[in-house]
Amino acid sequence: MRVRAPGKVVLWGEYAVLAQAPAAVMAVNREAQVDLDPAAQRNLFRSEGFVTPAVYKADLNFCNAPTAAMAEAVCAALGYTQWPCALSLRSDTRAFFANNGHKLGLGSSAALCVATYVALCEVFQHTASPAEAIAIHRQFQGGRGSGLDVAASWQGGLIRYTDGQLQPWPWPPDLYWSVVWTGVSASTVRSVVNFEHWRRHSAQGREPQTLQALKELSTTLFASSGHASQLLTSLRAYCAALADLDRAAELQIFTPQHLQLAKLAARSGLVYKPCGGGGGDVGIACSEDPQRLAEFNAAARAEHFHPLDLEIATHGVRVG
Repeated sequence: MRVRAPGKVVLWGEYAVLAQAPAAVMAVNREAQVDLDPAAQRNLFRSEGFVTPAVYKADLNFCNAPTAAMAEAVCAALGYTQWPCALSLRSDTRAFFANNGHKLGLGSSAALCVATYVALCEVFQHTASPAEAIAIHRQFQGGRGSGLDVAASWQGGLIRYTDGQLQPWPWPPDLYWSVVWTGVSASTVRSVVNFEHWRRHSAQGREPQTLQALKELSTTLFASSGHASQLLTSLRAYCAALADLDRAAELQIFTPQHLQLAKLAARSGLVYKPCGGGGGDVGIACSEDPQRLAEFNAAARAEHFHPLDLEIATHGVRVG
């Protein structure tokens, strides 16, 4: 059995989604792949992408090795305390890493979780659901995360995501985009912790004004999504509000690399924003003019950044 699930890019709504605002997420054509053989004589776990050695097990006990961690997290969530049968499981997330082994920040963990979860549900004859996949991934990450990356991997395409609920959303056909990797891999755990601390201690229990502004703009963006020029104007305002939140909560979203890319985009008349929780990874540039976007990509390469060859993934998780 082979199961594949796409990665994601957050278009807007990062951090606002943690305060029940809607976020826009694009599934992209970098896939996590899980190959599973339930007819194996003993447990065998292998992974490509995440650098971990293969694990062979003659018994059915959980081994807590990195190679098997996601699969064991899924099994535990399904109520198993050990493997109910021997199987061979190979995971492949190489598409989410650069040639130097650094992760790109396209949601490899969520995509792997969705693919592993669906594969094991098939074997154990368990009805899979996006809500359960979100809960498993959140538990795997120590109880943090909105679930938007899991939702994108599950659904595919572009979605509007709010508090566990997802629905398809159309991208304006006359709006062009390019995702650029900064060359710096990010871990967002510290940024999310800073956000949670700041939110608890700001405005004496009331919603901080900077977060409220971000939430309102995230909602406004969906109202203007049918018109490219209007969406770009709203997205520029959202970026300014995201920068205000970044400074207030010390989230490290606008790193020096993202600021440099924003300058390059401004010279070409584009709108640019970092995607996700901060610290590096990828950003997206948007324009109504594909030629200006091509000029930006060339300028980004000249500054040793890495425009990625991405398309919208039309499919979510799929078996076979």
